[in-house]
Amino acid sequence: MKKRILWLLNHDTLSKFELPLMRDLGFEIYTPKVVPKNILQQSGSVTYEYDNTLTIPQHDLQMLNEYNFYMNEDMPFIIRNIINKHFDIVIVMFDFYALNKIIDNFQGYIFARAFGLGDAHTYYDITKDVFGEDYFFKMEQIKDRFWFSHCYENIADIEKGIYKEKAVFMPLGLPDDFYTVENQWTGATDKVLFFCTRIKFNAVSGEIYQKFKKDFKGFDYIVAGNQPVPVDDVRVTGYLEREDINDLFRKCKVMYYHSTYPRHLHYHPLEAMIAGMPVVYMKGGALSILGGERQSGCCKDITEARKKVERILNGDIKLIEEIKEDQKEILYKFSYEFNKKAWEDNFLPIVNSLLEEKNPPKKVAIFISDKQPQYYLAERIEMINMINSGLKEVDSLNSIILNVPLNQINVEKDFVDLVDSGVSIREYQLEAMSIANTSDSLALMFKQEPLWYGEYILPTDYTHNNIEADYWLFLNDNIDKPIVPLKPYGIYVDNIGDRYYQAISNVAISNYKNASFILTCFESTKHDLVTHLGIKEEKILMIPNVFSKSNAHNNFNMKKEYILIEVDLNKFESITKILSEISDYYSLYRAEEVIKIHINNCSKEQQNSDEIYYINNIIKNSKLLNKYVTVHVDLRVDEYASLYAHAKKIIIPHNVSNITNKLAKAAFFSKRVILEELPHYIEFETLVRYKFEYKKFISNKNALLEVLTDISEFHPSKVEIPAYSVEEMSRVWRMLL
Repeated sequence: MKKRILWLLNHDTLSKFELPLMRDLGFEIYTPKVVPKNILQQSGSVTYEYDNTLTIPQHDLQMLNEYNFYMNEDMPFIIRNIINKHFDIVIVMFDFYALNKIIDNFQGYIFARAFGLGDAHTYYDITKDVFGEDYFFKMEQIKDRFWFSHCYENIADIEKGIYKEKAVFMPLGLPDDFYTVENQWTGATDKVLFFCTRIKFNAVSGEIYQKFKKDFKGFDYIVAGNQPVPVDDVRVTGYLEREDINDLFRKCKVMYYHSTYPRHLHYHPLEAMIAGMPVVYMKGGALSILGGERQSGCCKDITEARKKVERILNGDIKLIEEIKEDQKEILYKFSYEFNKKAWEDNFLPIVNSLLEEKNPPKKVAIFISDKQPQYYLAERIEMINMINSGLKEVDSLNSIILNVPLNQINVEKDFVDLVDSGVSIREYQLEAMSIANTSDSLALMFKQEPLWYGEYILPTDYTHNNIEADYWLFLNDNIDKPIVPLKPYGIYVDNIGDRYYQAISNVAISNYKNASFILTCFESTKHDLVTHLGIKEEKILMIPNVFSKSNAHNNFNMKKEYILIEVDLNKFESITKILSEISDYYSLYRAEEVIKIHINNCSKEQQNSDEIYYINNIIKNSKLLNKYVTVHVDLRVDEYASLYAHAKKIIIPHNVSNITNKLAKAAFFSKRVILEELPHYIEFETLVRYKFEYKKFISNKNALLEVLTDISEFHPSKVEIPAYSVEEMSRVWRMLL
């Protein structure tokens, strides 16, 4: 068991008692550092005191310290992994944003801390009011590791459902600094001390204040407590420093505590009791329930309370001493001794039953794009093999469900090696899902996610739709609709070079931002995602580059016959401009050079599209283009390899899909490659130690013409392909899982 507690309460007084107690019980403790203003204004605080005792990596601690557990937003995947990796126990207050996050993301033991509510309100009722009754079905799913941690024994009496069934008594105590005034009461000032905060700020507080003035008319009194809005009453102190409050505990003759809430108690009557001040309180309130058989300060009504207060102000020594003696029984319930025994008897047996269980094996569903060309399938298989090897390095029982496009790939022929290594194969297709159906599906999974789009994409396999997988991973970032948020998903991003052409869609950016994690092989891609798209750096993970061995061996006749130009159908206007420039090249230079244009990002459905028809029509209607230019789409593996093998040079005037695989293939075939100077290309060039040539196609309108007419000699450098490390991939999975 990891004897660490994630303590999500950030209450100043509570932290000064409960954190040392947990430390004494043998636990390391983490407390949040980013706390909303409203919590800080209500006795909240932040402490770094326990950070040095944590035996977790400094980087993970830093990330926790920068995260707001109380914000109403999805918990980032990396934070989820950190808390599950390092902590077995969370103690969280009934802040519903924080509690809901923990229920949705934490896999260990959850103790929801209940400090009592006023009147007959129950935590069950307020949970139902906030989330609806269906929320308890969600809580039933974690029933074996959820506890309702109540600090007064009678809190659970009026609860129901899981809160009553899983109740555990974990009392609260008083910190050492409360005892700095122990037995220092003198009662030198004949005044009644009463506490009431936010009189002009909160309607209930205003009513309590007015009732006190009416009930104790004729008595001299002081009303202490912070007042954000000033009160027009000289006897209302407003904010006081700690020593000034202690001085009131020393000097005021008597405290009156008004509350009749049986399951909620303020600290100030306890502080007064520690000082030795007699406290007069009402029957039925928490003080009367905590007291022993004799309670001299307890009153059945306000008439009795007035009489006792008056007797104390008049110096009734016998009553004063009886009250002071009887109060010791109440204070004992808040002592370190009482609390430690209760936590040892109630809390420790639960957490000590936690064995060092191995995390259950994980399933990852991987999706190959329906736009994935056949001729790069070998590269994808090699990547999946690396991913699978790294996953099994973490746990041999971890597994991959590989989803391939329906009716597009020969499953039996192409994936033999992956199947032999334990990868299961399914066919799937992306189907549109309405916002209504998405909402219904989330409800069935007891999930609540903000839905901003009218339609989502669901990867459908017509059985379980990969719901049994723990994570989804899309090996293509060119998805034209938002991914349905049913599962934590990741995206592999090769590059975002399309940003230079303002060609990244809002949907793509949304999918990046809503992804739980992003995988990439390139630091330049990571930098672009963070700097230009605002993706959080911590969710971008670097994986090794992988290349298919099939690229390294070829038996093609290496006769150089033509110029190859790679274009992307998504940049249709650029393609038409390129055709115009090629036409100019033939007209101006009377050239007879054969040019082959390969169109990327063209699915089977798009081969009969208006765009392809228009491109073919331009070539058909031009005498020069029709004679020397051919267009190629959807080539077989051997056809595409041959296209590269026989090219004189390869021109890539704009960013295209699968660019890394193309550059690798060109390097393997020792080809001259001319392309735009983008950071991703330069990083890849450094990786394989093969020199490319760069031309400013974006800014230089004559760039293509200059490249076509360039007849300078080319001397290829020797390519060096680094081997990937399974250990690097397993390190990534350890971070994720």
